[in-house]
Amino acid sequence: RFERLGRPPRREPVDVARVVERTAEYFRARVPTRSNAVQIASACPEDPVVVQADPVLLEWALESLVRNAVDALAGRGGRIYLATSRLPDGRVRIRVADDGPGVPRELRARVFEAGFTTKTSGWGIGLALTRRIVEEWHGGRLMLVPVERGATFDIILQA
Repeated sequence: RFERLGRPPRREPVDVARVVERTAEYFRARVPTRSNAVQIASACPEDPVVVQADPVLLEWALESLVRNAVDALAGRGGRIYLATSRLPDGRVRIRVADDGPGVPRELRARVFEAGFTTKTSGWGIGLALTRRIVEEWHGGRLMLVPVERGATFDIILQA
């Protein structure tokens, strides 16, 4: 997938609901299910939710957000929620939310900076790369949504 980053992005019709469901299934098969279980739920419309995108890079960005959520819940268990919806203005939202410890308010402005991490062994490139994929390659927006509990990230794309 790294080779895709140095080339012009491919644009093709992509059903983001299918990408979300495929990603949820991938992680359901791999996250802890015994003690401190992590549950992954997803909700997508029945009808296709199509955007012009590079399917490989879009899936990579989504996987990065889910992986961060899994890491946030490691050792304590919890729930990750993935959803796709159409917004009233015609854009598409992909949401990844968890009920973990969340991002401390004083760190929220820095989470997308390259090299910034709260993990003891993190490199700080996951969210920076995810934002670049969403914003530079897809013309969308990636944001950390202020919530009371856990962390919620929204990817907003043009339909």
